[in-house]
Amino acid sequence: MNDKTTHRSDREIIYRWAVAEINPGIARVLSEKEQTYQERDRCIGIFYVDHEEGVTFRIHHLCRIEPGRLPEITTSFENHGEGFILHSDDMGAYTLLSDGDASDLALLEEQRWRIYYEPEQIQEVRKRTDLDRFRAQGYFDDVSVVLLSKGREIIPEGVWVRLERQSDDGATLRGILLNEPYSDFGMHEGDMITVRLVEDEEGRFLVAEV
Repeated sequence: MNDKTTHRSDREIIYRWAVAEINPGIARVLSEKEQTYQERDRCIGIFYVDHEEGVTFRIHHLCRIEPGRLPEITTSFENHGEGFILHSDDMGAYTLLSDGDASDLALLEEQRWRIYYEPEQIQEVRKRTDLDRFRAQGYFDDVSVVLLSKGREIIPEGVWVRLERQSDDGATLRGILLNEPYSDFGMHEGDMITVRLVEDEEGRFLVAEV
């Protein structure tokens, strides 16, 4: 297994399997499901993106660890851990599994449920590393955007947008405005908005002109 990590970017952990210590957050999830565990137990799960809830860890198994050996699975949850989930912010220490270790544990066959969290229209947006600098930590589909007014003298304003899809050529993106602007741009929380990536002498920005 890989070394235990203290911090990784969302890009580095999404769609990766991990062995996690049972911290208070995971203990709460297990308790809510009336699932017992032993003090030495760990759990095996996968990080994925829930469009609304953000980067999420889904627990598939309980396991035990012996130095120099693959985890020994002791309990497997029904429906590949449906309902045994928590946000990545609530995780304690964990160790990412290599693809080889995940394959040896037959974990790669357990990911079919992910199709429900990866509609085709959002897959291409999630693959775009050029958007990573604008993404909210822990909420992979949410990006910071500068709101501009086309015809009125309104000070530009920073807002959050939850991306839904992009145009065929990738030049523009569509998403939902997540917060109400302070100024009257004619756009409101919950409205669909068009966003594009621009670059000038000050750097690169995601902007929406309304």
